[in-house]
Amino acid sequence: MVMTILHRSGIGGLMPCFILAISLAAAAAAQAAAPTGLKEPTAGPVQRIDDYAAASDAARQTNAMLLVSVEPQPGDPADVVGSHLDRPETLQRLAASGTPWVVCRVGLSDGGAELVAQPSLAEMRRGPGVFVVDYAHDGWHGLVVSILPRTPGKYYRFQPSHVDEVVDLPPASLAQRSMILAVRLHPERPQSTQGTCDPSLCAEAAAHSAHQARIRRQGHHGWETRAPRIAAQAGGGSAQEVCAESWENQDLLDSCVDCVASWRQSPGHWNAVRGLQSAYGYDIRRGSNGIWYATGIFLR
Repeated sequence: MVMTILHRSGIGGLMPCFILAISLAAAAAAQAAAPTGLKEPTAGPVQRIDDYAAASDAARQTNAMLLVSVEPQPGDPADVVGSHLDRPETLQRLAASGTPWVVCRVGLSDGGAELVAQPSLAEMRRGPGVFVVDYAHDGWHGLVVSILPRTPGKYYRFQPSHVDEVVDLPPASLAQRSMILAVRLHPERPQSTQGTCDPSLCAEAAAHSAHQARIRRQGHHGWETRAPRIAAQAGGGSAQEVCAESWENQDLLDSCVDCVASWRQSPGHWNAVRGLQSAYGYDIRRGSNGIWYATGIFLR
């Protein structure tokens, strides 16, 4: 793996911006930038409905998050995800999340294979896993916002505990939540995502990742004008940005995990990613060259 620091400079009173150019990984579709409007969730207990159509209807009617576990065998009591979802601790986490949830378990032979064959679930690697559809927030209403494939990839390896991490992710797009998840799954537990997930910073990260993907070139393009604007919109403070690009033709989660691992190799980048930030935004987008471009923007 080859890394090159392209830019490290202070801009005005802002903290240095670290840009990481990396030959890393990618291949899958990126979601649109995070819209704003949020729907007020309907309070209520966790619902368990093991019929996908009925579970989807219930989630729509109650403005809930829909968590679907596609399993190798329908109703297998020994399934690692199913048994994890049945744990009292997991149910309590769902109930205490502040958002209603509908949980659905479906086997591959009981409609699950047709589900994972859909284009919107391409990141499931055509096998068992967990995905989340957001019916609780207007900006992503009806969209898949998290995918955890159980089929091992190049970098991402599923563990049942990752379901808990998904429950705690902030409202955001699939690309943004996948980047945040990858940061939180790093074994050193970096702290940048423990602050506030700011929609404006997510939008800035999305715009910059999309720009890099569009021109198919990683870099700190336009930071001299973007940094003061970002800081001013936040009412002052210091802004930082980290960027990375992936190897060609990896999927979304592999690319997210690999980008975080690459930031770990540079002290400057890692100081920004691991530091406790007051606000943050992450995103990642794929270019027509099959390379994903990741961006993290932070304020202190």
